[in-house]
Amino acid sequence: MVATSMDSLKEKILDKLEHLSENAQQEVLDFVEFIEWRKNRQEHQLSVFSDKSDEGWLETDLSNLGSYEAYDWQPGELGEGLPVKYVPGKGVVIVEE
Repeated sequence: MVATSMDSLKEKILDKLEHLSENAQQEVLDFVEFIEWRKNRQEHQLSVFSDKSDEGWLETDLSNLGSYEAYDWQPGELGEGLPVKYVPGKGVVIVEE
C-alpha cells in the first residue's frame, strides 16, 4: 500500500469511529490491542527457530519417507517434549500454550 492509500484507509477508519458509541469505540480499541498482542506473539514464536542452520534439513526432499519401515517405539524411549508446528517459510516453531 502506498502512503496515500494508507492515509485514505486511516481516514475511513477514523470517520467510522466518530460515529460509534463510546462502548463500541472501546470494543474497537480492545480488538486493536488484541491484534497487536497476536502479532507480537506470532513474531516471538517464529523467532524461536530462526537459526539459518535449521533451514537445510527443512528444505530437504522428504518424498521417499514412505519407503522406510515404521519404527516401533518402546516404552520409555520417547521423553516429553514441547509442542511444535511447521510454518511455511519459517520452519518448525514451538507452540506456546
